[in-house]
Amino acid sequence: MEAKAQAVGTDAHPVAADEGAEMLARHMAGEPRAFGELVERYGSSVFGYLRRSGLANHVAEDMFQETFLRVHQHARRYDPKRPFKTWLMTISHNLVRSHFRKAKVRRILVGWFGQHYDPPDQKADVLAKVESRDRAHHMEQALAELPDGSRRALILTQVEGLSQQEAADILGVPVPTIKTWIRRGRLQLAEAFAGQEEGA
Repeated sequence: MEAKAQAVGTDAHPVAADEGAEMLARHMAGEPRAFGELVERYGSSVFGYLRRSGLANHVAEDMFQETFLRVHQHARRYDPKRPFKTWLMTISHNLVRSHFRKAKVRRILVGWFGQHYDPPDQKADVLAKVESRDRAHHMEQALAELPDGSRRALILTQVEGLSQQEAADILGVPVPTIKTWIRRGRLQLAEAFAGQEEGA
């Protein structure tokens, strides 16, 4: 029986049919193409999250594979009452947390602009190129210096488009904590940019 999950939103953004849950149900039912469709649909979000969490590209690629391997292995543990993307991103988050705990890494570098920053046109003024690259580098540093909670809360809600409730579920904290982390993170980034402008 094909499962069509209804992800009941707990915030102001209820979600209708959960396509991830549908794809997973089709995969469990033995449909050959379903898992490939699932990876294609959610792969960019997973890999983007892994890279922005400060992982080297080759490590992110390994964890990308491991994330979807675990989706396959633990498919029957998935609760269709829960949004599929929240479950999926929780798997990725746990892998990242485990990686850094084992490596005893305290400072996680986040390549925020690594996925979104377009370098200036080759014909542009050399000084403008330098200034643009300096801004991108400054943003990366500012994000890297944010507390872990604020950084991850911002990535999940502002980059991956998850709700505050979904981010709270992934990070294992109450929604008010997510709100506090986001607010503090934004303030710290604003202060960092203000300091850059004053020093320019």
